[in-house]
Amino acid sequence: MSNAGLPGHVAGTGVVAILRSSDARHVERVAHTLVEDGITGIELTLTVPGALDLVPRLRAAFGPAADIGVGTVTSVRELEAAVHAGAQFVVSPTWQPEAAVAATELHVPFCPGVFSPTEALEAWQAGVAAVKLFPASTVGPGYLRQLLGPIPDLAVIPTGGVEIDDVEQWLRAGAVGVGLGGPLLGAALATGDVSELHHRAERLLAAVARGRQA
Repeated sequence: MSNAGLPGHVAGTGVVAILRSSDARHVERVAHTLVEDGITGIELTLTVPGALDLVPRLRAAFGPAADIGVGTVTSVRELEAAVHAGAQFVVSPTWQPEAAVAATELHVPFCPGVFSPTEALEAWQAGVAAVKLFPASTVGPGYLRQLLGPIPDLAVIPTGGVEIDDVEQWLRAGAVGVGLGGPLLGAALATGDVSELHHRAERLLAAVARGRQA
C-alpha cells in the first residue's frame, strides 16, 4: 500500500503546533499568532471544548495559508467526526488499525502514535502519512536513528516532551517534523498572552532550518 502524503504546510514547515487546553477562549488568538509567525500546521486536540466547531472557523479564517488538523483521536467514530468537521489531517496517541483503514477510505492523512519498531512498521505498511513517535522524550533522537536503520523510508514526527532546544537533533536523526505543545505555546492558551509566543516560534523555525541543513 502506498503512503498518503503529509499536508503541505506540515511537510513544508516541519512543525505541528499542538493546541491542547481545557479552555477554548484563546485558541483562535493563539492559532492566528502561530500562522502569522510561520507555523502553519495546527493540531486542535479533542480535549479542547468545542474543538470540532473550531475547525471550520479556522479553516475559513486561514484558507490555504494553513493546515488544520484534529488530534487525540482515539476511535473510528472520532476520526469520522473530525473529517466531517473539515480536519485536513488526523492525529492519534496510539496505533489504531481500524482508524487507519477509515482514514484511507476518507482520504485524510493519518498520523498515529507509535513507540515500538513493530508498531511503527505495521502502521507504515498500512499506508499512514507519518507515525507520531510518542512519548518521544523518553527515548531521544538516538532511538529514532536506530529505528530508521532497518526502516529508512519511515516518516516520523517525534511528539511528547520535545523541547525547542531538542528539535535540531531530532531533525538530524531523521525526523520529518516535530510536534510541540507546551514548549512552544507556554501559557498562551491559558492566559491569551502571546507576547512570548513570537520569540518561541522564531526559535523553533530556526531550529528546524538548522536540523534540515545537516
